Amino acid sequence: MTTKRLVPFDTETATPEQRAVLAQLGQGRGRVPTPFNIWLHAPRLAEGMEIVGTHIKASPVLSETESEVATLATAVHWNADYVIANHRRHALKAGVPEPVVTALLEGKRPDPAEGRFGAICDAVCDILAGGQIADAAFARYEKDLGRAVIAELLVTVGYFTSVSLAMQLHGIVPKA
Repeated sequence: MTTKRLVPFDTETATPEQRAVLAQLGQGRGRVPTPFNIWLHAPRLAEGMEIVGTHIKASPVLSETESEVATLATAVHWNADYVIANHRRHALKAGVPEPVVTALLEGKRPDPAEGRFGAICDAVCDILAGGQIADAAFARYEKDLGRAVIAELLVTVGYFTSVSLAMQLHGIVPKA
């Protein structure tokens, strides 16, 4: 890529609305994650994304490992190298078994012996495929995961689709 698409956010020239979001980021995350350098140009959007992102990070419904599996499956779907690299590390650190991470990176589903990870990956893949989800598949997700997890997965997939596409559009690549 010949041009730098992501312009780091300049806190010196921030508007009051942008400063408010920066304060929220500091409270909720303790830092300004890379995608917010994009979203802060639209402060209300950044504010909403911060609320959703912080909720996902501290989900009362998905465990940290389940959230990382859903995030990684979403990033792999979008071929988002930056998000894949970051969340591969997060997944392993959170305790996602290496065979599950490897399967996801290879575009495969985890072994059914890995418990809920398989159902979560199947649900994420169905969500990302678009269209109608078969009644039998939905019944399985409802039985194995519950409606609260289905709702959390929808938001997690949506959020990390936005993150993945933002990183791709701006040409952000993993650090070497």
